[in-house]
Amino acid sequence: MSAQRLIASIPDDNIVGDFRAVAARLVEAACLAREGNGEAAKAQIARAVALLRGEPSPIPANVRPFNAEGQGFMQGGLPAWKKRRLTTYIDAHLTERIRVADLAKLLDLSESHFCREFRRTFGTSAHEYVTRRRIEVAQSLMLGSRDSLCAIALHCGLADQSHFTRVFRRIVGKTPDMWRRARQGEIEARPTEPLSGLPYQCHVIPMQAALA
Repeated sequence: MSAQRLIASIPDDNIVGDFRAVAARLVEAACLAREGNGEAAKAQIARAVALLRGEPSPIPANVRPFNAEGQGFMQGGLPAWKKRRLTTYIDAHLTERIRVADLAKLLDLSESHFCREFRRTFGTSAHEYVTRRRIEVAQSLMLGSRDSLCAIALHCGLADQSHFTRVFRRIVGKTPDMWRRARQGEIEARPTEPLSGLPYQCHVIPMQAALA
């Protein structure tokens, strides 16, 4: 493959999104696999791939399967352009209050119609999707920055650290502090080693340095 074709095949920044979110999903997958939870690890890897492709995908644990043709989610629900418009809006407004009425208006749908189509598309309610998206972004920030949990909570549109902790525990099963220490410990415990088979010396960069 020529250099021009290789570069052309790489998605631009708008499609790739936040690489910290991808890294967080892969770290979580590694930890889950190490704990023997293979199915959950596969779900995290699938989420990372979806993020790299710029595809909207459900965040809840009960991820709906892709169809055999690879065309996205099961038939029905919102068309692809509306899904992308919706997820882009949600990500851009995570620091704010996101109301169902505003999301419905964005797609020119009534609230009741929007709620039905959203659940059919993402497999969960709009409120739960937004909440889980806030936690997903918080996980990325916890691994990719040294910000306090309070600052991260506010950045992700959660009322305060106490609210953040309650929601995080409900969704992840651990407190934010426990999750952060365990994942950072996993990263720091892996030694950096030179990559073999390269014409020059190359070392694996610790995750925190790569995400700084």
